[in-house]
Amino acid sequence: MTDILLIHGAWHGGWCWDRTAALLRAQGWRVACPDVAGDTLAACAAALPWAPVVVGHSLGGMLAEAMDPAPRVLIHLCSYLPLPGDSVASLDRLIPAPPRNWPRDDLGRLVLPPDAARAMLYDDCRDADLSRLRPQPVGPLRDPLPGPRKQTTRHYVLCDRDRAILPAAQRAMLDRAPVDHLHHRPWGHSPFQSDPQALADLIDAIAR
Repeated sequence: MTDILLIHGAWHGGWCWDRTAALLRAQGWRVACPDVAGDTLAACAAALPWAPVVVGHSLGGMLAEAMDPAPRVLIHLCSYLPLPGDSVASLDRLIPAPPRNWPRDDLGRLVLPPDAARAMLYDDCRDADLSRLRPQPVGPLRDPLPGPRKQTTRHYVLCDRDRAILPAAQRAMLDRAPVDHLHHRPWGHSPFQSDPQALADLIDAIAR
């Protein structure tokens, strides 16, 4: 039985949660942080184990919203916050921004160059291991979220220094898709790397 499921975002794996998961386990929680697998939004969501508390980071928020049944508590960590019919691609167009045209590998998956990863995802992290990033299938970014919107208690952690999903984009999503609780933190896009203790404490406080 899992108490808390941690869902990683694009280009990552369950490894990115290692520090946060260890701290939560030390607080008594049973935590799962699997590698997301699948080439479509539906396949990725279907492969995830259910838990009463789910944390979705970045793309992981879209996957969490697609889970069926929904968790009792859903924590969006500087994540995409969709309504039915939205995709990551459509949410990226909510505010004006330069297009991001990432290179692709032989399988058509998106490859994030190290310089871009360091600037967007890890600008406030000293010891990020960029070698562990992996190509990202396009399907979960392109596929729309099916409806209706599920009933759950939603928390959103707005990261005020995020360079991947800009704070203005996070606020634009919140304006159209209300949540039950909003938390502001002075973090960049990867608090599981930059401030795992404070992130674990926040998840612990919400989950109790």
